[in-house]
Amino acid sequence: MSELMYLPEVRCEVSEGLRDTEVTVCVRDENDFRQFMQVTRSMVNLHGETSYLPVGIIQVDRKARRVLIELPTEADSGVNRMWMPFDSFLVEQEAEQLA
Repeated sequence: MSELMYLPEVRCEVSEGLRDTEVTVCVRDENDFRQFMQVTRSMVNLHGETSYLPVGIIQVDRKARRVLIELPTEADSGVNRMWMPFDSFLVEQEAEQLA
């Protein structure tokens, strides 16, 4: 049996920022609420054609398949933590589960 391994990066939407050195990122939580924040361009990682934002992991709720994350910077709304579904994270690899 194999299991998915996730990296602490969540899918995000990227648009132009307020300055040339920044971008605006939008992250959607488990209820599809959008949070916007300004980050430096180098903070966003591109994997294929999908953008990902590195985040901090606070708590994992395996039963509900969600993770409480801490954003790298406070969102425009004042939010700095939010619940994200597992499928919002970057999958690292499939690994053999130890029996």
